[in-house]
Parts: sequence; structure tokens; C-alpha cells
Amino acid sequence: MEHKFRKVVVIFIDILGSQSRDNFEEWYNVMSIFSKMVEREKALDETHTRVIYKREIHVFSDCAYIIYDYKDGIEESRKNMYELMGIACYNTEKVLYEFLKNEFIARGAITYGEMFYDTEKNIWFGPAMNRAYFLESKKASVPRVIIDPEYAEELYAFNEKKYRGDSILKMDNGEILLRDIDGSIYLNYLNTVKQGINRVESEWVIEKALELCNRERAIKRDSEELQQSIQKKYDWLERYLLQ
Repeated sequence: MEHKFRKVVVIFIDILGSQSRDNFEEWYNVMSIFSKMVEREKALDETHTRVIYKREIHVFSDCAYIIYDYKDGIEESRKNMYELMGIACYNTEKVLYEFLKNEFIARGAITYGEMFYDTEKNIWFGPAMNRAYFLESKKASVPRVIIDPEYAEELYAFNEKKYRGDSILKMDNGEILLRDIDGSIYLNYLNTVKQGINRVESEWVIEKALELCNRERAIKRDSEELQQSIQKKYDWLERYLLQ
């Protein structure tokens, strides 16, 4: 890869509540979900020659950066940042739902911008990485993956037109993006569930997640501030699960 910044979609995901985990199997499960999901999808990409994008993942501790980029040699006329961000959203839904199945909740952010990455040398840096981390740590606040406000409205409009608007070949892939009460647009990782696909499993997953909410809120924390922070996170998750 040429040594220069590339324009890519960057997703930063952080698993919440990991500080209290000391069980090897739980930690290993987190790492495996990150890597297995993306590697499986990458393998599918390689079997379909018409796929013009690629994805890479950088996992560390309980966090991960997932990168979506166009393959080398793709004509500029075929590139569309909102198309690429939309693809990233639909694929990331699968990862977050898999976490929920395993009773892990996540927070994160999706942005677009300049970044350099070399997977062989394990070098990752750039403004887009910093931006994704900032949005996750300072703006997401609850178990949601927010879209960078700089691109959120345009991405929302693009997705509505492509998948939900009126056209001869109209497709309805559900609502992959939702608008929260604070105005933030976030990734709907229950999009497939809400369409009634695999209903038996999804009802079981939601039931388990609701039990997790109740269990975590019942634990007494060391400080009132921490208790309120945990309460806020699981109150939001419960509302999301039941909407």
C-alpha cells in the first residue's frame, strides 16, 4: 500500500463493563466475536468479485477499529462515501447483535475521513481514527453506535432514498439508522430483528438482554455517580429493546 492517507469509513467499538471482567473465557469470547465476524465477512467479500470494497479490523483489549475502504484500482466514479458508510452500517449490525446474544453491550461511533493503515505491519493512525474515538468516548454516552454528526443527516437521507424510497426496484431493508431523543442518529442493531427475521431466536436474545439490564441495575456500585451512570446506560438499553 502506498504510504499516504486514504479516505475510509472508520468504526470504533468499545465493549462496556469490561473493567469488572476477570474471567478468561469472557475476555476470549469478546475477542473472538470481533475477529470471527469480520474475518467471515471478508471471506465472503473475496468470493464475490463484484464487491468493490474491503474491510480490515484492529482489535485491542476490549475495543476494535473496523475499516471500510475501496479496493485498489476502483474507478473514482464508482466510489460513494455514503454508499460505503451504509454498507458498513448493515454489516456492523451483525457484529453488535452477536455481542448482544452473548450479553455484551457496546458503544461506538462511525465516521469517514483520512487514515493510514498497514495490516501487515500493524500500523494504524490518522484523523478519522481520532475522530471515531472522540465520538465514542465523549458523545455516544449510552450503549449505541452513533453516526458522526458531520455526515449523519446526509447518510440518513441517502439510506432512506436507496432502501426505503419509491422506485421501480424498491427495497426495504428496515431502519438501519434511528434518531434518538437527543437528535443523534445511531445504528439500529436490532434492525433485522424488528423485521421479524428469525423471530424465536430474537425474542430469546431480547429477553436475555432485558434480564441483563435488571441484573446490572441491581448491583450496588462504590459511588452514587457510578450507580447513576450504570442506571442511565441500562435504562436506555431497556427502552431501545422494547421500542
